[in-house]
Amino acid sequence: MLPAVENLLLEPKGDTLVIWFNRPETRNALSAAMADELAAVLEALPSASFRFVVLRGKGGAFCSGGDLKMFRNVFQAGMPREDIVAFNADFGRMMVAIRQLPQLFIVAIEGAAMAGGLGIACLADVVVTTADAKFALTEVTLGIPPAQITPVVISRIGASQARRLLLTAQRFNGLEAHRLGFAHFVEPDKEALEARLLSVLSDAHKGAPGAIALTKQIISASDELEGGELVQFAAERFADAMLGDEAREGMQAFAEKRRPSWGSADTSAKGSNSGNQS
Repeated sequence: MLPAVENLLLEPKGDTLVIWFNRPETRNALSAAMADELAAVLEALPSASFRFVVLRGKGGAFCSGGDLKMFRNVFQAGMPREDIVAFNADFGRMMVAIRQLPQLFIVAIEGAAMAGGLGIACLADVVVTTADAKFALTEVTLGIPPAQITPVVISRIGASQARRLLLTAQRFNGLEAHRLGFAHFVEPDKEALEARLLSVLSDAHKGAPGAIALTKQIISASDELEGGELVQFAAERFADAMLGDEAREGMQAFAEKRRPSWGSADTSAKGSNSGNQS
């Protein structure tokens, strides 16, 4: 069961959960409440039946970054330093939850993907954007550092380009986002973006859910382990898979020249998992 939400819209589509940022009046600015809700939903997903997770924004914008009105209120209220540290660390909680998702995680970008919104996209397994989408890492123009997202931007595009964009706040479009490596696919308009999403999900259905989850574990471990430790970790995950039902089904399906049991897209509704749709 997914948690109730007010700032998100949860849209189950068969074995796929589409999560919508749902504050279009603010171009989906990332408030503390929205970030907390997203973290709670993501933390519930490892035990959910969904195979794929898609994150999008309502109203023609993905996410315009942090909620500046909220930031002003924080300073005007004279929040103690330790509370500001905890406040910023809460954003890190959401990023940890994304990293720990066993499902394939896709981000679809229209309109703006700024600051923290762009940081979230850096953690996606697949990013699809429209060519006219607007990107920037704008934190330094507000007198603050991009604290939690700096490491993921560097990991996504490399230190040299990350330095340029983090320190100058230069704006760029979807075409440049694709060239830099922020996005995997760039599409001319919303219709093409929708078609690309369907294509990515169709391809992804060929992969076994457990094998995808184990592969994501190995990808994450590659950032933390090296040498013999990484070799051993990968070998353990391989053994986990080889002794499991998916490998048996996959090998049998290959021998019988048929699709494995997970190979067909499921587009039926799953209303019972929808949480509070607002």
